[in-house]
Amino acid sequence: MGKKWNSDKQGILTGWAAVTGTLVLCTVFAMNRSLADGLVMGKVFWFHLSMLGMALPLGIAGGRQQEENFSITWPDVLACAFYGITLMTYNWSLNPEPEKLLFGGQLLVLWWTLRFLLKSYPGLKFYFLLVLILIGITEAVWGLQQMRGYSVSNHPLFKLTGSFFNPGPYSGYLAIILPLCLWVVLRFNKLLHGIAWIAISVIVLVLPAGMSRSAWIAAIIACGWVYWTERIGWEKSKAIYKKYRKFLIPLSILFLLACGWIFSEVYALKRDSADGRLLMWKVTGKAILHQPITGTSLGGFPAAYAEEQARYFQAEAATDTEKRVAGCPEYAFNEYLQIGLEQGIFGLVLFISWIVSLFICGTRNQQQGAVGGIIALAIFALSAYPLQLPSFWILFIFLGAICTSGARTSAIISIRKKGFIRSGRLLIAIMGLLLFIRQADTYKAYSQWYQLQILYRNKAYRSVVEDYLSLQTKLGHKPKFLFEEALCLNNTGQYDTAIQVLEQAKQLSGDPMIRYMIAKNKQALGKFAEAEQELRQAILILPERVYPYYLLVKLYAEPAFYHPDKLKVAAQEVLTKEPKVQSTAIREMREEIINLIENNEASES
Repeated sequence: MGKKWNSDKQGILTGWAAVTGTLVLCTVFAMNRSLADGLVMGKVFWFHLSMLGMALPLGIAGGRQQEENFSITWPDVLACAFYGITLMTYNWSLNPEPEKLLFGGQLLVLWWTLRFLLKSYPGLKFYFLLVLILIGITEAVWGLQQMRGYSVSNHPLFKLTGSFFNPGPYSGYLAIILPLCLWVVLRFNKLLHGIAWIAISVIVLVLPAGMSRSAWIAAIIACGWVYWTERIGWEKSKAIYKKYRKFLIPLSILFLLACGWIFSEVYALKRDSADGRLLMWKVTGKAILHQPITGTSLGGFPAAYAEEQARYFQAEAATDTEKRVAGCPEYAFNEYLQIGLEQGIFGLVLFISWIVSLFICGTRNQQQGAVGGIIALAIFALSAYPLQLPSFWILFIFLGAICTSGARTSAIISIRKKGFIRSGRLLIAIMGLLLFIRQADTYKAYSQWYQLQILYRNKAYRSVVEDYLSLQTKLGHKPKFLFEEALCLNNTGQYDTAIQVLEQAKQLSGDPMIRYMIAKNKQALGKFAEAEQELRQAILILPERVYPYYLLVKLYAEPAFYHPDKLKVAAQEVLTKEPKVQSTAIREMREEIINLIENNEASES
C-alpha cells in the first residue's frame, strides 16, 4: 500500500510540475489589456502567479523518496552571485526598478525549482523542450497570420509582432527556438522529429520577414554549431583539415571575403539603425568608465546614458551622422554593455561566466539543443535587448537548467542529507510565496493607472490629477507615469509640484521631453534663466531636435526675458534643421515661428 501511494504521489507531482512548468513557459503569450503597459506587465503578473503554483508543491511534497543527493554546480553559484551583485549595486534610495528586482528574485526561485525538479524527474527535460518547440510553432503561425492580415499586431507601425511589441524581439525569440528544433530533428525520430520539422518550416518562413539582422545572425551561428556537433564534430573536422590542408588558406580568404560582403549588405539594409547602435555602444562604453565598479544600479541606464551623451556631444567629438541618428534609448541594445553599466564590471564578469558555465555543462551533458538556444540568445544580446523582456529571461532559465541538470555536470558541493535537501526545497517555496505576496498590490496599481489613462488621453486633467498623486508611492519609479502626472499638474496650474515630479522622472529617464516640460513649468513661474538652462542641456543630449529650439524662441519672445539676438539664432535653427521625419507638427512650428518673427519685426519698425 505504501509503495502504491508513493508511486501515485510521484505521478501527481510529475504531472503537476509538467502543467505548471508549461504555464510558466506560456508567459510569452500572456497580455492584459486592462493594465497600463499590459503587454509586458501582463506577462510579469502571469509569471508570478504561475510560479506560485510551480514552487509551492515542491516545498510541500518534495521529490522522490529515494533521492539521496543533490549537487551544487558552478551555474548554481553564478546564478545566485549575479542576483546578489544586482542587489548590492541597487540604488535603494531611488528604487528605479522594484518590479524587475522582484522578477529577478522569482527567476532565481524558478532556477532552483527546475534544478530540484529535473534532478528528481529527468524526463521533464524532454517534455519542456517539446513545449518550447510547440510555442515556437504557435508564435510562427501567429506571425504568418499577422502578415496575411488575419490577426492584429501589437504595434501600429508593424504587421509582424507575434506576442511581442515589435518584430525585433519576436524574431529573436524564434531564433533561439530554431537551433533547439534542429537538434531534435538530428537526434530523434518519429513524433518529435515530425513536430520539430514543422517548427523549422514555419519559423524559416516567418523569420526573414522580421527584418532583424541580429536574429538572422544568431539563428545561423547557433544552428551551424548544433549541426557541427551532431553531424561533424572534432574528429571529422581534423580529418577534413588533413585532407584539404592545401586549400585551407584560399578557402579561408574566400570565406572571410564572403562574410565581409554579407555584413556590408546587412549594414546597408538599415544603415541609420546600425549607425545609431554604434553610437549607443560608444556612449555606453564611455559611461561605464565613470562607475566601473559600483555601476549605476538596475534601471540606471537611461539617465546615465543621456548624461554621457551630452558630455560626448559637448566635447565636439561627434560626427554629423552621430548627431543625426542620436536618440535617448531605454536600453543599450547590447545586454553586456548594459549589465556593465548597471551592475559594474564585476557583474558583467559574473554574467559572462554564467553563460560560459552553461555552455560547458550543456555540452558535457549532450544537450546541444539547449546549448544552441543559449548561443543564439548570447549572440542576439550583442545588438538587441532580450533581457529587458520577461519572456527571454524565462526561456534562458529553462534552457540553462536543462544544460546544468545531468550526470556529467561537475559538482562543487554534494549534499547527501535528505534533511538539507528538503529544507532547501522548502526555502525556495517560501521565497516564491513571499515574492508573490510582495508584488500583489502592484497589480491593482497598474489597473488603476490604466483607468486613469483613459481620462488622461481625453485631457480630463482636473478629474484625474488627485488620483495620479495618490498612486505616486506605488508607481513613482515609472517615468511615463510621472510624465503623465506632471502634465496633469501643469494643466491645473500646479507648476511647482509638476517640477518636483519631473525632477524625479529625470533621475529615471533620459527622455528630453522631461526637460522640455520642466522648462515650460519654470517659464510659467517666471524662472526664465532656469528654463533656458534646462533647454540648453536638452539640446546637448539631442542637438538635432527642432522642438527645443522652438521652445527657446518662445522663451526669448517673453517680454520679461526678451533677447532678440538669441531669438533669431534659435529661430534659424527651427527653420533650417532637417528633422528625421517631416511631419505636420514641424510645419506648424515653422509657420508659427515665421509669424512670430514677422510680428516682432513689424513692432520694432
